[in-house]
Amino acid sequence: MVIGLWLGWGVLHTTAQRVNTDTLRKAASQIVLPQNLTLPDSLQAKITGTDTLKKKSKLGPNHSPRKAAMRSLAFPGLGQAYNKQYWKMPFVYAGLGASVFFLIQNHNRYCDFLEPFLNSYDLTTGLVKKEITPTTLIDVYVASQGQTRGLTLDQITRAKDTYRRWRDLNIIIIAGVWALNAVEANVSAHLLTFDMSDDISLRVSPDLQFSPLSPMPVWGVSAVFSIK
Repeated sequence: MVIGLWLGWGVLHTTAQRVNTDTLRKAASQIVLPQNLTLPDSLQAKITGTDTLKKKSKLGPNHSPRKAAMRSLAFPGLGQAYNKQYWKMPFVYAGLGASVFFLIQNHNRYCDFLEPFLNSYDLTTGLVKKEITPTTLIDVYVASQGQTRGLTLDQITRAKDTYRRWRDLNIIIIAGVWALNAVEANVSAHLLTFDMSDDISLRVSPDLQFSPLSPMPVWGVSAVFSIK
C-alpha cells in the first residue's frame, strides 16, 4: 500500500514538472523578440564621418584573377598592369634584372676557369697531362679582374665548381621570382575584387536554449555580424 502511494506520487510529480516545462517553453516561444536590433557601424570613422573600409574599385566587373596570373606567367609585370597596380612593375623588373645580372657574372667567371681546366686534361685519355703536377701553376686570365693569375689545378677546379653552382642557383632564383610575380598578381586580383562595402552591422538578440539534462531553460544573448 505504501509502495503504491509512493509510486503514484512520483508519477504525479513528474507529470507536473513536464507540464510546467512545456508551459514555460510555450511562453518563451511567444516572446516577441526585437527585430534587427542593429548597432551602428563601429568601424566608421568618427572624426571624418566616412567609412575607412569603403573603397571604390577601379576594376571592371569581369576582372579575373586567373587572367592576371596567366599574363604574369606569359610576361612579368603584365598581371600587375592588368590589375592597374603599375607601381609594382618596377619591383618585378628589379628582382628579375638583379638575378639576370648575377647569372651573367657567374657564368662569365665560370667560363674563365673552365677553359684552363679543360686544357689541363688529355681529351683522348681523360687524364691530367703528364707535365701538370699538383704544384704546377697554370696561367688563368680572370676577365672580371682584368689580370692573369697563376693557379694550381686544384684551385682552378674549386673555382670552376663554385661559380657553376652560383650560376645554377641564379637560374633557380629567376624561376622563383617569375613564379612569385604570377602568384602576387593572382592574390592582388582576388583582394581588389573582394567586397569591402560599408554595410557592416551587428545584430544582438536574446536567445533561449533547452537542455535535456535540466528542466529549466537557459537564457543568453546571441550576437551576429552581418556583412553584405
